[in-house]
Amino acid sequence: MKVNTEAFIKALTERVNSILPTTYDEAPTKTAFPYAVVSGINIIDLESGDLASFYIDVWADEKKPEATVELERACDNLRNGLYNAIIAAPGLYGHIGFDNQNTVADSEFDIAHRRLSMSARLFYY
Repeated sequence: MKVNTEAFIKALTERVNSILPTTYDEAPTKTAFPYAVVSGINIIDLESGDLASFYIDVWADEKKPEATVELERACDNLRNGLYNAIIAAPGLYGHIGFDNQNTVADSEFDIAHRRLSMSARLFYY
């Protein structure tokens, strides 16, 4: 088994990006709200493959009248689009699951923020 974390991050970010504009580990510089950032990847070795837990942080512009509705809709779209989704890359196959969703207190008063906690069971070939 040859592990490939980079391939996992790229495949995951591309899959999330198909639902909502997404970057890995940094806020985008040219994307409008709402957007998502994949971060906090933690990989645990299992007997067969890995278990990768990660966060998807979603932000919306709180100054907009429908910001919270837009934010919750973005979170719902991510949950619906990613739950039981398959990600694949050369040498990698993964199955995504949902763990939980939380409101995150943010020091920015004009930004609404939610965090989805998810995990993926990864297999390498």
